[in-house]
Amino acid sequence: MDFENIFSWTEKSRWDDVIFTLLIGLILLLLVRRYGKSRQVPQLNLQRRYGLRLIHLIIIVVITVMIMSELNPGMNLGTVLLRGSALLVAIVGFAGQTAISDVICGFLISFHKPFEIGDRIEIEGLEPGIVEDITLRHVVVAIYDDMKIIVPNSTLNSKTVINNSFHKKDRRGIHLKYTVSYDTDVQTAMDIIRDCVAESPYTLETERNGIREDSGPVYFLKYGDSALILETTIWVTRTTSSYVATTDINLRVNQAFRENGIEIPYQYVNVVEYEGIRNEDEDGQEQDQVVAVRKSAPSKRHYRTNTLKLAPDKDNLSLAIGMAQHFARRQRLAPPATMQIQLLTEEALKIIASIVEDVKTNFWIEGSGQKYQIHLTFKAQVGSEEYKKLINLSSSGRNEAVIGIADRIWEIMVKGLDLNQQESREEKGSFEWSLRDDNLDESKISESILAGIADDVKVSVTRDKVEFLVIKKI
Repeated sequence: MDFENIFSWTEKSRWDDVIFTLLIGLILLLLVRRYGKSRQVPQLNLQRRYGLRLIHLIIIVVITVMIMSELNPGMNLGTVLLRGSALLVAIVGFAGQTAISDVICGFLISFHKPFEIGDRIEIEGLEPGIVEDITLRHVVVAIYDDMKIIVPNSTLNSKTVINNSFHKKDRRGIHLKYTVSYDTDVQTAMDIIRDCVAESPYTLETERNGIREDSGPVYFLKYGDSALILETTIWVTRTTSSYVATTDINLRVNQAFRENGIEIPYQYVNVVEYEGIRNEDEDGQEQDQVVAVRKSAPSKRHYRTNTLKLAPDKDNLSLAIGMAQHFARRQRLAPPATMQIQLLTEEALKIIASIVEDVKTNFWIEGSGQKYQIHLTFKAQVGSEEYKKLINLSSSGRNEAVIGIADRIWEIMVKGLDLNQQESREEKGSFEWSLRDDNLDESKISESILAGIADDVKVSVTRDKVEFLVIKKI
């Protein structure tokens, strides 16, 4: 018997099994990772994210044990567990105690789900932020300026968590507090806060006892040491930055308090300032003193106007152009750029008016020193007057003078609504179109002031809303 050939064949077969096992493990890991990043899968919730991470770990452990058993035939999964039980106990008891605790607490968090991905939470002793991810060891919470707080699962499991978005899929809540002096007319201050919340373009309406309101109630629940404390909760969409919305409302409340003579109490501190620039040391030599120099503020920051509800008539057209002039002054635009934003605003309103007559649109402008955007949105739910006008409007029934880009935009809006209203449509997303990506006739583009000045024109259609967007780079 040729023992050398048998041994050679055995070793070759064993390494083939090892390679096969390794390939199977890699394929499984790739499938798990691809499932987590698939666009067809909606945003993974907390439980699914943690489950995928746990499956990922289990696959790695099982494949490792299988490869070890292939290399050593006398070793199998049961043998490894029995022989390594003492070592496993030692690891868990000493080095791995915290890690195992994080894994177990992560499982409990994902099972009970005190919060979801995208919720705004406030962990005891930490800054409030948005839940971005959960791993086997920790939870990732995003705060302002794209900074992250990494909280171990075991620590989070023992902390008090305030969740203003609990079981709310379309919105998140932000709790705000304001202090006023004891001689303040409290009811007036409460009304001012509600007005500021309602005027903010970032906040959503609320509903209590079947009644819709433009803002939530303001509560007077506490007496402070030197102030009265007023509290309210605002609601924003999940895509809205809570810090941007809070800043906008705080600016409005601060200005309104000043205009109405409402005092915000604060402690007085005496500050001594030294104006010396150069000092002498012990040897009589002059030394330069470090002087803080305040940087000049940039002339252009991101700014968003209030939202106006406009009907397509001359008065509202003048109001929109006035808003464009206000935006230009606020951003310190040069006269040519100011003229351009007025022309774009006028042209955009005329196009919407030519497509859907007598329809009120929400109008606002936002942008910074690099570019700005003109927004026009209106509701187009199934059965609404706006929806009927868009769907039933035919080319023969429209104004013959309205040609070119206006016709194309109308076709895009109708197509988007048609696609979004189909019952067989699985993805309930939005239909989007861009002028720069469309193969529209160059002659029609050159005839339009809008296409000639703007860098891009976009249309976005959802199941209940149509948005018309004009983009201009400065």
